[in-house]
Parts: sequence; structure tokens; C-alpha cells
Amino acid sequence: MISLEDGRSRLLENLLPLEVQCIPVLEASGRFLAQDLLAPLDLPSFDNSAMDGFAVRSAEALVGRRLRVVGRATAGQGFSGSVEPGTCVRVFTGSPLPDGADAVLMQEDACKSGADQIEIREEVRPWENVRFRGEDLRSGALVLPAGSELTPSAIGVVSALGLATVGVHRAPVVAIIPNGSELVAPGNALPPAGVFESNGPMLKALLERTGCRVLLVTPPVDELSCVALSLRDAFDSADLVITAGGASVGDLDLIRPAFELLGGKLEFWQLAMKPGKQFFYGRWREKHLLGLPGNPVSAFVTGVLLVLPAVRRLAGAREPLPKLEAATLGEALQNPDRRRHFVRVRRDNGGRVWVSGPQASHFLHGLALADGFVDVPPASAWEAGQTVSVIRW
Repeated sequence: MISLEDGRSRLLENLLPLEVQCIPVLEASGRFLAQDLLAPLDLPSFDNSAMDGFAVRSAEALVGRRLRVVGRATAGQGFSGSVEPGTCVRVFTGSPLPDGADAVLMQEDACKSGADQIEIREEVRPWENVRFRGEDLRSGALVLPAGSELTPSAIGVVSALGLATVGVHRAPVVAIIPNGSELVAPGNALPPAGVFESNGPMLKALLERTGCRVLLVTPPVDELSCVALSLRDAFDSADLVITAGGASVGDLDLIRPAFELLGGKLEFWQLAMKPGKQFFYGRWREKHLLGLPGNPVSAFVTGVLLVLPAVRRLAGAREPLPKLEAATLGEALQNPDRRRHFVRVRRDNGGRVWVSGPQASHFLHGLALADGFVDVPPASAWEAGQTVSVIRW
């Protein structure tokens, strides 16, 4: 057995981001930038008002002073003249700041005094309530480095810079092959010894959140030739092939023998972790196979810790590993095992985490209640109140 970190490092070092595509920004959510994104213009692109009010000369904005309103500027339509002594211009949020003005007086700090005059109730400082050209981004500045995820907020800044398209890495195509002749698709009649297939739908839902395209393969019959054919077809259709089940050493654990029959090279098998020990990684030509254990919790844990980073690496992510968040243990945790244990936990509103149910690798309900893992070292005991890192997905 090797450590999770060693296995994950060996896996990721063999993966390269996929080819670059230029796609519409409106279709780029969840994708990863293929190159540094530089600002093509200043943001904002002109000095503008941060408030509804009046553009004024601050030196004249004294309490009780009256100013004549000589025009107005709206968002999208500037004032063609200039703010001369004794005058002001009506402005709105986002209006270009007229020439001659150096501040915006909020409308609630002024009152009408005749048809075209205002009286000032509160003073305003120089450049108060003004947004300056380029104060967010200067033209040529680094907006987002290569490998950044195009989150909703990133889509916002890219659009604000006027970019309609963006260069990203192609979204990976991932094939998932559940294994076992006993598996039955949900919605069908369940024979006496049958089991409803859950790994495929679960892993598909997990991976699709990364923006990849998932092909869910019908489980092959437990015969070596059938499994090998299923693998070969999956390699022809996908960048990455994921199997769930059939990864151990039983008579019907046929994934590795079928893979080797195709000429695949096994890079490693078994990780010193619980659950998820029976994980393996192999390569066939330029394609990659990740073999997950069949127990659903084991499949999910290795899916988060190994498959997600692999998919994110292919998609071009700078930071492919799962995110960590600090939390406080709400109860004591013990791990008498010689392997590290990824305990499923749920986090409450107070920032404490609690075990989400029985920790055996076939208990799906507790996994469904969880929103993170805590990595508990071998032969260790942690007290309630200890600060821990929670792995989120």
C-alpha cells in the first residue's frame, strides 16, 4: 500500500490539461482559464457618481449655499457642459462625472429651492461619492491567472470588461462503469439477490458539478471478455474512465484482469486509507483508468479525494485538490486502525462538526447527511473541542 498523497501525486503528474477552446462567456461557467486574463480596459472606464445626487465643486458645497442646477447626467448619457462656479448638475448612480465637478452631493443632503436651484444641507468633501476611472482594474492588469475557475463572480468581471468569448480548456469526458451482474437500474423490478445501482448516479452527480461530461455505462456482465469490451469502448469515448467495484482479488473482480488483457499498465493498487483501500490507477495508451472500490462510501470518498482532482487537472484547474475548512469537533473521535480514517461529518451553524452516522463503508444514509470528511490519523484519539480541518466537496 502507498499513501493517499503519494498515489494522488503519481496520478496528477501523468495528467495534462486538455486542449484550449474559445467559447462564449455565457457558456463558460465552471470552466478553467487556459491563459492569464488581462484587462483590456480600465474598470470603471470613466469617473462616475456612486450616488444619486448632484455633481458639485466641493469648495462651494457649504451648508446653506444655493446652487443652480444647469443640467443632468444619467447612466449611459453624460453632461456635455461643465460645472461652473455657482452651479451643479443632477446625477445618478453610474452617471459620468461632469467636467469641473470634484464631488457628488447625495440627494438627501440637498433640498429644492425654486425651479432650478438646490440648497445644501450637508457639506461634501473633495471626491466624496466618486468612483474613479481604473480604481477596480487598470488596463493591462492581471484579472485572473491561468487555471482560475470561471465562477459566477468571475463571469461578472469578464463580462464587465466587455469580453464576449474566453479561452478555456476543454471540459473532460468521463465514462463511469459500475461493476457487478447483481446491479439493477433504479425503477426496475428488483430480483431476490439484486441490488439497485447507486454508485453510477452518485459519481455522475459528483463529477458533473465540475462541468465535465459524464457517460454512465451499463454494468457489464461478470465475464472477462464483456468487461474488457466495456473498458475498450469507454476508452474510445472518454478522456478518463472510472470503474466502481471489481477492484479487489475475488473471482469476479475482473476490472484489473480485463484492463491487463487490453494491454493496460497498472501504476499502483491499494492506498493506506479507510475507506477506499482498494483503489487503483492504470494507463492504457494515452488514456487513464481509475478503479474505485464497490462499497458506495468507499467509492464516494475516493471520488472526492482522487477522481475530482484528476478531472479538475484535465480541465485545467490551478488548484485541483479539495478545499479545507477549519472547524471544531463537537464530539470526540477515535481511530484505532493502522490506516488513516476519513470520517464523514456534518457541520452545524456554530462551526462544529459531528459524526454523521455509522462509518461502515456500506452506510449511504450517513454519507447523505454529511458535508465533509475529517482525516483522522492512525491510532489516534481526538477530544471534543479540538480544531480540525474539514475536507469539503
